[in-house]
Amino acid sequence: MTADDALQTLRKDPESAEAWAALAIHLYNPLVAYVASLLLTFEAGPGETANDIAHDVLLAFYQRWPRVSSEISTVAALKAYLRTSCRNLLVDRYRHEKRAEQLIRFLSVRFRDVFTGEENTYSKLLLNEIRSLLPRDCAALISGFVERDLSPAEMAEAEGASPAAFYSRWYRCLQRAREVLVTKKGLPRR
Repeated sequence: MTADDALQTLRKDPESAEAWAALAIHLYNPLVAYVASLLLTFEAGPGETANDIAHDVLLAFYQRWPRVSSEISTVAALKAYLRTSCRNLLVDRYRHEKRAEQLIRFLSVRFRDVFTGEENTYSKLLLNEIRSLLPRDCAALISGFVERDLSPAEMAEAEGASPAAFYSRWYRCLQRAREVLVTKKGLPRR
């Protein structure tokens, strides 16, 4: 049974063991790989294992199915839901344990949370100036962070990039932005 078939079966029979098994077969390993890539990229061990997170997320999905079934119409939507659930669970677990700050920032930081009140006006002016001095690819990345209000992890997923690949691009762009701030000198556009 394909994952699409399993979703359709679960709409008709939410207790279908065969459909749940098919979903688990199709989704478990990619979910473990996604979580493992996050944990490895940010060297966030030795707490949870990728298997623990994937298992807990799939179990929670099983328990929530009656409430969330109307929101999940395709396998792609299901995968996005499960990845978001994994990110949220990682944030919850690591935030409580006060470990892996870099992982937490990657998964959850949003531009709107960095600046508040009057600082927000200044931040927009500063940001526009910085973006004008950055190479186009970095300016686009930072614009996406600010204007779409996505965390870096959500931006990576939207681009279809692995967390490790995206994080290295993101980090290089932040380094370039720091250089621009420190030197107040533009870098050549590429």
